Amino acid sequence: MGETKVKARFVDNGDETVTDVKKGLMWAKDDTWVKLGKLVSWWQGQEYIKELNEKKFAGYSDWRFPNGQEARELYDPELSNTDMEGCETHIDPVFTSGCGYTTWTTETRGAKAAMGYDYRADYEYWLARENEGFPSGIRPVRSLTQETKLSPDERYVVHNNGTVSDLETGLMWKLDDSYLELDKWISWAEAKIYVGELNKEEFADHTDWRLPSRKEAQSIHNPNNPVVDTYGDTLYLVPVFPPGAGQTTWTKTLHKTDDTVAIRFNYYSGDYKFHKKGLRSHGARAVRTLRPEEKES
Repeated sequence: MGETKVKARFVDNGDETVTDVKKGLMWAKDDTWVKLGKLVSWWQGQEYIKELNEKKFAGYSDWRFPNGQEARELYDPELSNTDMEGCETHIDPVFTSGCGYTTWTTETRGAKAAMGYDYRADYEYWLARENEGFPSGIRPVRSLTQETKLSPDERYVVHNNGTVSDLETGLMWKLDDSYLELDKWISWAEAKIYVGELNKEEFADHTDWRLPSRKEAQSIHNPNNPVVDTYGDTLYLVPVFPPGAGQTTWTKTLHKTDDTVAIRFNYYSGDYKFHKKGLRSHGARAVRTLRPEEKES
């Protein structure tokens, strides 16, 4: 019998980018240390990303910081590369050697701090965003967009009753999230009550509103479209949704063995994590499944 060929996770595209086949991401092969020869603050990293997008690096204008999960998933203790100081880093050797050993991420804490990730030691750290003294760099990344059948104008139908239909996914969303409506964060149980009240009042003439699954919540995250959130910070949503919403939503996706937690999706970072259901720290985006007769051709 012949040897079974294992498909490589990372593919060098020959244009200074690397595709992560497993995760559906495209990374810049070089980080900011290789390109700039210096450490960068979080804000300088933002300017660097802006320049990449303005010149359409490798033909794309949707480069961004990795979120915390994406940064962590690039680390593999079985892999070996060499950083700018000749030390070992644990990322695939398809990436340029001599890079920095850290990257800033989209994960932020308050107005001043942001999370970085260290590829020497599988280590997360927090620094002031203006900090230039710690070995911090940026590994630009973008999501591989799937081919869609419909253009944005065809895909989203905004109704005059405060809802929008997504004809690609077969979902109807309430345009305002719970934060816009209630002006406060809510727990997971309160999120369930929130959608229950929408059903009692037959919001938009429907009684089947619910919390989204993690994948449904992610379907309206658009890294290319910045929207101002309730605190004046940025989140990324498809253009049909109004500004001023909360940055996160609870989902109906629960842990298989721990019934005290549920996934929340973050529309700034594109990250999702299990959080304790009792935390009053997120919003809720109500959704329902379109019936066959509601779907427009």
